[in-house]
Amino acid sequence: MNIGSMFSPSAILSRLQVKSPTGTPTQTPAAKAGGTPVDPAAQQKEEMASLKKDRAAYDAQRTNEIGKRQQEFEQTYGRKYGQEGDPPLAFQMAIPVNARGYQPFVTADQQKTIDGITDKYRNQENLAPMWEELTAMGLNSDQLAKSAKYFISMDGRMVTREEATKGVDIKV
Repeated sequence: MNIGSMFSPSAILSRLQVKSPTGTPTQTPAAKAGGTPVDPAAQQKEEMASLKKDRAAYDAQRTNEIGKRQQEFEQTYGRKYGQEGDPPLAFQMAIPVNARGYQPFVTADQQKTIDGITDKYRNQENLAPMWEELTAMGLNSDQLAKSAKYFISMDGRMVTREEATKGVDIKV
C-alpha cells in the first residue's frame, strides 16, 4: 500500500461520516410544549447547543482520523511521525477573531467540506487552487467570518452575531 492511497480524499472521506443536523426530523420546541409559543431565546439556545454537539462529534471523528493517519505513517515508514519533512497529517485553517475575542463558529458540515477540500491538496506545494476552491464554496476564512450566524469566545461560550460584534468596528 502506498502513502498516496492512504491519504487520498476518497479514502479519508470514506472514514469520516457526520450526520446532517437536518438529517433526522425532530420535534420543534412548540410541538413539545403542546402548541404553546416558544421563547425565541430558548429556541436559539437549543439550536446553538445542537450545532456545538454536531461539531464536537465531527471533531472527535476528525481527531480519530488524524490518529489513524499517524499510525499508518508509522507502520509504512517504521518510525515515529513528526520529523522535519514529514507530510502534514491535515491542514488547519486559521479563522479570524474580532476585537472582542469572538471567532466565527464553523458548523460540522462546513468543517467537513473544508477538510475534504484541504485534504485533496495536502501533499501539493501550490495551494492556490485549494484557496480558489474554498473561496468558490464560500469557505475561506474571510467568507466564514462574514457569513457566520454564531460566534464562539475563547472560553467556548457561543453567542449570536449581534452580541459578538456589538460595539466593534469590524468587517465581519
